[in-house]
Amino acid sequence: MSVDEFLKRSYDYVIIGGGTAGLVLAARLSEDPNVTVGVLEAGGNRLGDPLVDAPNLFLQLWDKPEYDWCYKTVPQKGTGGRVHGWARGKALGGSSAINYNMFSMASRQDLDNWAELGNPGWGFDDLAPYYRKFETYNTPSKTLSTKINDSYIDPLLRGPDGPVQISFCETDFQWFQEVWPPTCINAGLPIPKDPRTGSALGGFNQLNTVDPKTMKRSYSANAYYEPNSSRINLSVLTNALVAKIEFEKGGGSEATATGVQFLVDGTSHTVKASKEVVVCGGVVNSPQILELSGIGSSKLLDKVGIDVVVDNEGVGENLNDHAACGISLQVKDEYPTAEVILRNPEIAQQAMEAYLNHKAGPFTNAPTTVGFFSLEMVDPNLADPEKHVRSLISDHHKQRPDSDPAGRDAVLAKSVLSPKEAIGQCVFLGVGMDKNHGDTPSKLFVHDAPGNWISLGICSTRSFSRGSIHIESSDPTKHPIIDPAYYAHPLDLDIAGRSVMYALKLAHVEPLASTLKKDDEGNLILHPSWKGGWPKTLDKAKEFAAENTVTEYHPVGTCAMLPREKGGVVNNECKVYGTSNVRVVDASIFPTHVQGNIVSLVYAVSEKAADIIKGT
Repeated sequence: MSVDEFLKRSYDYVIIGGGTAGLVLAARLSEDPNVTVGVLEAGGNRLGDPLVDAPNLFLQLWDKPEYDWCYKTVPQKGTGGRVHGWARGKALGGSSAINYNMFSMASRQDLDNWAELGNPGWGFDDLAPYYRKFETYNTPSKTLSTKINDSYIDPLLRGPDGPVQISFCETDFQWFQEVWPPTCINAGLPIPKDPRTGSALGGFNQLNTVDPKTMKRSYSANAYYEPNSSRINLSVLTNALVAKIEFEKGGGSEATATGVQFLVDGTSHTVKASKEVVVCGGVVNSPQILELSGIGSSKLLDKVGIDVVVDNEGVGENLNDHAACGISLQVKDEYPTAEVILRNPEIAQQAMEAYLNHKAGPFTNAPTTVGFFSLEMVDPNLADPEKHVRSLISDHHKQRPDSDPAGRDAVLAKSVLSPKEAIGQCVFLGVGMDKNHGDTPSKLFVHDAPGNWISLGICSTRSFSRGSIHIESSDPTKHPIIDPAYYAHPLDLDIAGRSVMYALKLAHVEPLASTLKKDDEGNLILHPSWKGGWPKTLDKAKEFAAENTVTEYHPVGTCAMLPREKGGVVNNECKVYGTSNVRVVDASIFPTHVQGNIVSLVYAVSEKAADIIKGT
């Protein structure tokens, strides 16, 4: 659709961002033929693009402006002063178009935490129906079922007919998918249950967002938008960068949005919204758009010359990300890893042809091997865990007494101390990682160390460190300042260090141990990008974690759904405080983090938000 065609139409709802959340809302709101919906997306339409469709080609999308916002953080004190590259999707489908395709589930405690913090209607039982609503679970063949050991899945807890397809890959199988589950059992981890029961401890092969019939990525653009693109009451404009929300001059105590100003090829346009403006820009763009529109801290807005519409210091605060510490170990030559493809253009071309012509080969199989472990599992010998955890929280609060107005830390401490909750996620990847490339995500798994490698990504589940995202200019084309404050909270680094030591113990358990190479002294071989030797003490493991941490690409929280007096930006109906008709719907409203990959929760939250909007 051209700009002129888009502007000729009138809209009840204008949605800012045609990403993971925005296209869910667009599809659900436009189900009513009497409602008109307009979507503004800064990126392009990549439907049918093989680089997006192929489940295991996501590295080819990162750091390319036609797919990726190419964000970078400020240098992080907690990770040795390193800058971290943040790949975020810039296309129809947003980050669901460029992610790993990994499909997790928040725990019962994760979501009940949201309700406890002042968000009635957002607990585990409230969101469970929406998980089922958006998905179709595809049962694997008997042959594959045996190989991947999917017995933990309960099909009755899974959605039968939703837009997003989830499955296990039938056309490619990696040796570590078979090795990982028995290794975790032999290490003493519990036999896993379906995460839909509310808990996900143990090691298993995780589902992917892949359509097994077409072997294509299943994401919001082809799941929610494409089947509904012919609706006459749904209009989508791509390559349109939103500059700000426009508000009615004067009026009552609440600001009323009248439309959205946006740029196409540098030219400014304005589209009107007769009912609501819904911001779905994601964790980076949503607070940026609110601040550009005059919603945020008056001190910041005055500094950049933006008139204050709503003074709210919570906008852009409470940034919370999953930190991921990569432990790369060399494997024996007979166990193939991604280095075979990454280092050999001829083999890479063959793999691409296998995908394009036969929908087969390594580009069809996204990462599946994961594990979730509790504090009790990680360190069963920790003396008085409750005293240890609460003392670290207390020490942090003494240094930063205003850092936790919502009381998140006390709520999250219960999750850390619970034997049913995971303090960490281990993602097993069949490729080596060089942390020195953490500022350029597309190069993170490109390295010069000879041989074949695996990586155990030790990821946080509920980080206590909270940073911020804020504009430094009124220019919408300039990226905001991103400061995730990795390891600013001492408990995060403590948990990371203990998790590193635990993961290294896992690597000595069969059958995984037999796949790994050893040096002349019989030790497993760590990637040479780490110069500090084998981490044998907790202090050394903490040092290792800080030096080898990157993002897991799961930022949340910058427009938190909380009571306003506790730092909230939106209420439990996703409405922005101080406005009558502006909402935010995406991962930026998550009040606290949850375990595992978050795309499933973005879908569930968006489905629920659509019902809230339609109900009102």
